[in-house]
Amino acid sequence: MSDSRDDADRIFIRSKWGTNRYVYNPHNPVGRALIVGSLLFTVGGMYLLYHPGLLSSSDDWDGGELRSAVTAATAELSSEAEFGPGTISYQDILQAAIARHGRSSRDAQTVTLASEPPESALFGGGVEQAEYTVAAEGTDTAFCLNVYAVKRKLAVGYDSVTIYIDDGACPAS
Repeated sequence: MSDSRDDADRIFIRSKWGTNRYVYNPHNPVGRALIVGSLLFTVGGMYLLYHPGLLSSSDDWDGGELRSAVTAATAELSSEAEFGPGTISYQDILQAAIARHGRSSRDAQTVTLASEPPESALFGGGVEQAEYTVAAEGTDTAFCLNVYAVKRKLAVGYDSVTIYIDDGACPAS
């Protein structure tokens, strides 16, 4: 059996919790540094797990990434049929959905309304239609999203939302 003076100069000691494992020695300065370093490393790893964009070197989009993000986002929004072009700030909804499916920054992409503002069909029902141009920094690629949504009178959500994707910016109206 060793006394506590012998434990003070060891970096690893046997656990006193009934197991036969070695643990860092909190009485040794190097052991304390290893304990603190292990905790900081774990916290940093967990933070990076939930914020993966911190390690990317560029916020710019490339054409292929933008195309796949737009395709995935429009498929998701069409299948959910929760929001349509008559919804307040539909541009922000589109931009957030595209950013979720891409690796680059949300701030480096733009979604602009290229048609007349759509009228909401909330109270009367009917069709909502609008065109949005999607572009991003780092690429000359742009897409025109033609959004059609059908809504019943006073219904929650939409009966259907269809989004057609065309290459290039939407024509000026």
